[in-house]
Parts: sequence; structure tokens; C-alpha cells
Amino acid sequence: MSGESPARTLAREAMLLLITLAAGVALVAAIVFLPVLFGRGGPPSAERLGAYLQTIVGYVGGLAQGNLGSNARGRPVNNEMLQAARRTLELLTASTLVALPLGVAWGGLLATVRRGVWGGLLFSLSTLLISLPSFVAVLLLSEAVATITLRTGVRLAFVQGYGLDGHLILPTAVLATRGAAFIARSLQVSQEQIMAQDWIRAARAKGLGGLGLWRRHVLPALRLPLLGAALGAVRVIVAGTIIVDYLYNWGGLGRRLLQVTSGGVEAHLCA
Repeated sequence: MSGESPARTLAREAMLLLITLAAGVALVAAIVFLPVLFGRGGPPSAERLGAYLQTIVGYVGGLAQGNLGSNARGRPVNNEMLQAARRTLELLTASTLVALPLGVAWGGLLATVRRGVWGGLLFSLSTLLISLPSFVAVLLLSEAVATITLRTGVRLAFVQGYGLDGHLILPTAVLATRGAAFIARSLQVSQEQIMAQDWIRAARAKGLGGLGLWRRHVLPALRLPLLGAALGAVRVIVAGTIIVDYLYNWGGLGRRLLQVTSGGVEAHLCA
């Protein structure tokens, strides 16, 4: 990654983000229209498989043309989906703004405190947060907050619903910590590689060290890795947003997409 230009890094990460979004849409569509495949008449047949694939293709094609489908009452859901998209964007923005500074500070600590108890704890925590599925994290955190509220009467945050207040704390915490853990691990690896370079050793030999060394030599070299780590963290946050939104009942795209049906689905189900 050190030999890659910022433009290429940005283009690559943007492409991966688009692929993540497209895969998420395709997966949601495959789940939403799964009844078309099985129907009410036993195991799936070749005819139902064709209808299932045709329904998914028609739905995705409609999305590409700005047609977001219709709800269970047959009414267009463009306005509903625009509102849901706004809520999802709010959650993504808040999570990203929290993840960036947290991840940078965390990555600096990982690269600095590489040994001892604190180094092991920081490394283990980052590994756990990256590996832990988002749905497990949101369920565990919701249970913890609910238990604390029940036993102490102190409401740290809400555990369900939409709102740019206490409702925002829990889903942002789940998404931002996973994104920050990704940034921290990426910056740790990059910073360790930079600190092993000959020009860093030369700077130290001239008496430069501590914050001055980091600010004058390490930080400029970290700009490109930081760009890639930040864009990768956005992908991590986007990948977890749908399930967090659905479980937390945030009212964004995660739940709305599962409430949308496409024209002709009811006909296929009743066939």
C-alpha cells in the first residue's frame, strides 16, 4: 500500500464500498423474496426458481431506475425509503465521526504499547471487536444497558427506537467501535513498518524522538495508510448498519427494505 497513490487508494476503497452496498442489496432482496421460491405448495420447483430470480432481477432493476417498489398495500414507497435513507445516513455519519478519532488514538496506543499487560489487552480488544458479529454486539450491549437501567434506575441510553438523542448512543457505539478497531489495527501495522525504516533510525540518531519524531516524520508517512484505513472502516460500518438498524428498530433502510415487496410477488405467492 506504501507504493500506491492516494487517488488509486481512494478509487479502490470506493469500489469496494460500492460492492459492499450492492452485495447487501442483493442479499436483502434474496431474503425478502424467498417466499416466492418456496410458496405454499411444497418444495421449490424450476418454475418457482425462475419466478424467484425474475423477481429479484426486476426489483434490483427498479432500484437502478429510481423505483423503490411498493409496500404490502401496493403503494409506492419512494418517500418512505427516502426518509429511511436519511436515518441510515445519520447513523453512518455519527458512527464514522466517532470511529475516526477513536481509531487513530487506538492505533497509536497499539503501536506504542506493544508489550506488557496493556498491550495485550488493547490487541485482544481490537481483535474481539473486529471478529464479533454486529448482531451479537448490539444484543449484548442492549442487554447490558437494560440491566443497568433496571437495577440502578440510571438510563445510560435507549435500547430501541429512532432519535438524535439517547437513542443514537447504542447503535453508534456498536458501529463506531468496530470501525475504530479496524482503523487501529491497520494503523498499528503501518506505523510499525514506518518505525522500522532507515530514515527513522537516522532521525533518532540525530537526537529526534518522542512527539517531535512522530509529528515530523511518522505522521506525514501515515496519511496514505490512514486514508485507506478510514475508507476500510466505512465499509465495516456500512456492512454492520443494516443488521444493527433492524435489531435496534432505528427505522432506516435495514427495516424498510424488509417491509418492501415488489409488484407481482403476491401473484407468485398465491399461484
